[in-house]
Amino acid sequence: MQTGKVTGPDRVRSDALAPVSTEVVTQDGSVFPWLGFSSGPRVLSAAEVEAHCRLLLGHGTDRVAERAAAELLPSVEGRSDARPAPAVILHSATRTTRGFEGDLADVVAGRNPYDVPGYLESRAVSLAREGDLAVGRLGPWREAVEHYGVAAVDLGRREHYYLSDALLTAAAEADDALRPLIDWVGARPDAVVRLYALDLETQVFLLWLKERAGLTLLRVDANGPVVSADWNRKDHIHPSVADALRVDPTGLDPDGLLAREQRQSDAYRRLGLVVPVLPGYLVPRDRDAEAFVDAVLAAARLLSARYGLERGCLKPCEAGDGARIVAGLDLHDEVALARCAREAHRHGDAYLLEAHVEFLDCEVAGRRFIITPSGHITGGRVAEGLTLQLMNGCSWEGNATLLAEDCAALGVPGEHYLAMTSAVEAVLDAFRGPAAEALGCADSLVTGGIDFAVGRIGGRFEDRIVSGTIDFNLSSHGAVYMRRFQDALSAPGRPVHVATRVYRPSPEAGLATTAWSVERLAADGRAVQVVASVPGRWGMVGVSGSSTADAVAAVEDLVRGLRAEGLVADELGQALVLDAAE
Repeated sequence: MQTGKVTGPDRVRSDALAPVSTEVVTQDGSVFPWLGFSSGPRVLSAAEVEAHCRLLLGHGTDRVAERAAAELLPSVEGRSDARPAPAVILHSATRTTRGFEGDLADVVAGRNPYDVPGYLESRAVSLAREGDLAVGRLGPWREAVEHYGVAAVDLGRREHYYLSDALLTAAAEADDALRPLIDWVGARPDAVVRLYALDLETQVFLLWLKERAGLTLLRVDANGPVVSADWNRKDHIHPSVADALRVDPTGLDPDGLLAREQRQSDAYRRLGLVVPVLPGYLVPRDRDAEAFVDAVLAAARLLSARYGLERGCLKPCEAGDGARIVAGLDLHDEVALARCAREAHRHGDAYLLEAHVEFLDCEVAGRRFIITPSGHITGGRVAEGLTLQLMNGCSWEGNATLLAEDCAALGVPGEHYLAMTSAVEAVLDAFRGPAAEALGCADSLVTGGIDFAVGRIGGRFEDRIVSGTIDFNLSSHGAVYMRRFQDALSAPGRPVHVATRVYRPSPEAGLATTAWSVERLAADGRAVQVVASVPGRWGMVGVSGSSTADAVAAVEDLVRGLRAEGLVADELGQALVLDAAE
């Protein structure tokens, strides 16, 4: 039996800070060393989750979503000057983004994994305000609790990969480590539980916690179950080929045709959502690999025939952060397309075949960044402005404040900035309307990011610049850390420019060491923050600036300074495959 208590920053347990050292057995029986992770490789099976659910709630998992929709209330923030409600910080990696499978694939392939639970749990501590309570169990999380001075409940149970599994198991075993959390929540009925994802396992635990704390409702800063389950992916952006063929293209210019096709997508048919998109088609998952290949080829032919496009981009509907995206495909090379489609089919989800974009780009601090803005919904409201995603190939490395004047400075026409900000408003409005009410998800979108492409696609669009929505990340996301840093420095209506940057720390780069160096390296007049530093795995720092370009240059300089001090690992040849929901 584990024990736990609420601790102040000077009372954090110091045991078990070392990385886990054990073995993991794959489905084919192969054994691999599991080294350097903050957590172990134990993952509850579906049968175990079902058994825990029946023990804790008295019914099966088939009733959980309905109960969660009624009893776990998405929290909408009030006025910016209002005192925020006390919060429980409880960020767990989630099965919905296949965190364990990604880390295991790296282990099997001999790559250096990113330890998803380690960085998700530890970076979340930086979101805590005075009076909040952090829940976790891993070494980097404990260091973050001490660094930020946050009261905490230390669960232990590092053998579980997912914190949600550890919480379920602790509840099922009546672990006294949970008593401080139950008492804290029971004494604060207005508290909000801040989550990374409201997945099935987390729903079961929170329903149990609500009952044990004696509450009727529990507020969460996560989207409702229907949003999380049905809309946090890309398959609703475009119509299938069969649906698109219902549109007669006769007499339509490419923009008119695209608008008509977009109204055949799930986003429009189910929610009435109209947003700017690129030409593209959904390729649904098919059990038969060759049927899936045929559907990809049919999508390529339609992109070519209707829009005159030469190249496409094949992207999975469920994976995040650029994973498994194949860009620049020749739409006329059906042999290569079929090969890519067969490889894609192995991963088990639906795909999109979309127009390949030659992104507008900008050069800052000796690096060239493609212009892929993102807009955000935070606390049930549209966050001000956009952010520029800092991309390394198809992978996300951070965000920077992006306002209308920044877009103009980067060569993005003003009408595209307006179209993108309006699209974010349209997404939130769609989840407040009658169609969302009918689907059981009205007013249940409180957090998320919408990503855009800005560039040229050629074909019938010729050489003009186009913009379109390319991804819906309707869950917690990495830009929340940039937004929180920006909000802490800004007055209402006058956002301060900031940039955050993700990198791989060296094995010696703990949070305290990194924070000391960052303060010393910071230029006069610039605010800095270390969000997280999991040695050898994942780090994030932030810096303020006077514009997008200035903030990005400053954060790049900061990372170079950390590298010079031996606190950043050599990233050459390493793909930064970071947060699966960024």
